[in-house]
Amino acid sequence: MNSIITLNDYLNKGKEFFVPDYQRGYVWGKERNGEKNSVENLLDNLLIHYDSNTDVFLQGVTVSEDTDKILLIDGQQRTTCLYLLLKWLGYNEKFAIRYEVREEADKFLQSNFLQGYEENSNEEYQDIYYFKKTLRIIKNKFSKFDGEKKKEFLHFLLHKIKFLYVIVPEQQATQIFAMMNGNKALMQEEELIKAEILRIASQCKEEDTQEEEWEHFALRSRYAREWDRWLHWWNQQKVRDVFHCNNTMGLLISTYFQSKGGEHFSFENFKQKCLEGNKAINAKTTFDELRRLQKRFEDAYNNSEIHNRIGGILSVFDKNNAKEFIKYYFTNTEHINLAEYYLLVFLGMTHKEIVEKNIGVFQQKYEKTLADIKDNFLYFNNKETAFQFLLRLNIDQDILQKRFFNFQIWKERSIEHIYPKSKVVYKDEKGNWRNGNGDRIEVDELNMNQDKFLKREDIRCIDSEENGKEFETTEHGIGNLVLLYKDENSKFNNSNFVQKKEMFFSPNKKELFKSRHLLHTICVFAEKEKWDGSAIASNKKAICKKQTKTLRNRHFKAFYVMKCEI
Repeated sequence: MNSIITLNDYLNKGKEFFVPDYQRGYVWGKERNGEKNSVENLLDNLLIHYDSNTDVFLQGVTVSEDTDKILLIDGQQRTTCLYLLLKWLGYNEKFAIRYEVREEADKFLQSNFLQGYEENSNEEYQDIYYFKKTLRIIKNKFSKFDGEKKKEFLHFLLHKIKFLYVIVPEQQATQIFAMMNGNKALMQEEELIKAEILRIASQCKEEDTQEEEWEHFALRSRYAREWDRWLHWWNQQKVRDVFHCNNTMGLLISTYFQSKGGEHFSFENFKQKCLEGNKAINAKTTFDELRRLQKRFEDAYNNSEIHNRIGGILSVFDKNNAKEFIKYYFTNTEHINLAEYYLLVFLGMTHKEIVEKNIGVFQQKYEKTLADIKDNFLYFNNKETAFQFLLRLNIDQDILQKRFFNFQIWKERSIEHIYPKSKVVYKDEKGNWRNGNGDRIEVDELNMNQDKFLKREDIRCIDSEENGKEFETTEHGIGNLVLLYKDENSKFNNSNFVQKKEMFFSPNKKELFKSRHLLHTICVFAEKEKWDGSAIASNKKAICKKQTKTLRNRHFKAFYVMKCEI
């Protein structure tokens, strides 16, 4: 039902106005790049019409009504602002706004808030901060109004403010809110789902007693608080870094939807799949299952080994494989050996290939990964493999130490040459000296020494397990590479090994060197007194040997391969 009503008609309905939990907080009074804020715009408009004694047509209000309350779907900010203005002007008739779930905001509006609003202290709650700011703006605008002028202005507002009043069924409230506010409030699908679950789970029946109605209200408040706790948890940056997610509720809602056979996640599809029939029992069941799924996510996050392996898997997987893994691990009743799965992911296998135990693909990926790691020019030929392998080596060290790995590194990653590639030299086919960057340089061969240059041909060591055969590599192989934060790359750059080591271990360094949490990177520096060709080659040989041993002992066992020649 649509009609044009006055503000007086609006207030004389004799019902409490409710701001539902899916609404944004009150923010009128917020500055907008030097322009007037919304409160000032409204008040100035009212004063112009007051001076000319003409009707004021405001933007319409969309509501859902029942016997004793009006649910504000669109018009919350204006109604709240007018409520504060009317109270300041001395309006004493029945008029109450209730903020569902936002307990502190609700308490403020029910209190004698005209005392103390002038305090400009930092408020813990956004709503209260802007309530007080609105009241201060109102006082400033009408500072010259005496008691009689206030009464006259109040009468003007009640009878001259007019707007379109639109009533819609409560069942459609959240959809209509999203449609009307999508471009302004950017309401997320998860917020609509929250509102719908709370509405359905706590809906009252006509035959309910007052005590039963209060029980429904208590349930709604309890669900809302619990949901907000989940929201707070998912919005911690460390949680987002581990699970590689940015949406409002992380992976909780989308994973649950997938587990129910849903394909294209949206509010309407979730409602159809998980809240069928608009029945309270279905909403309560869905909430309970979400609670259990949330606990599985939190338990995984709080276990250092699981935390580290899941974070590593999701760092390497693309979006589709990550989605399949999360669904499989957190909602599947089948056992999954996370340690084996983790290693196979770092071989480059997909989720489907792992769960189907595709031995042919495994052997192919195993050989390719090992060949990549042995590549003397890995830095240039396959930098992504280098990134992933060095990430795994650092995660593995934290797993051994039962420490939580910080996955922030994956968004800020960089690979650094320990021995600067600009100081490793070689002769090209024409006999010109070049460095590891490929730049042509002048080299005094008679005065060449380890302090100034390292010849590429000197990057080798004796492999005692291969009958004294020399093991050769280059400055671009895995033996001379470490993982760092990219904003610290410039601090390393062309520094020599001793200077780089000092950055890690010197207590006199004032800067916070974030890369200190990367245990494999630290170990490379801690184990050697000097870094020369022999050290680079020895480090690469040790890494390749460890990789081969790890894969043979664990990957083959996982895939039930009894014998394989590699």
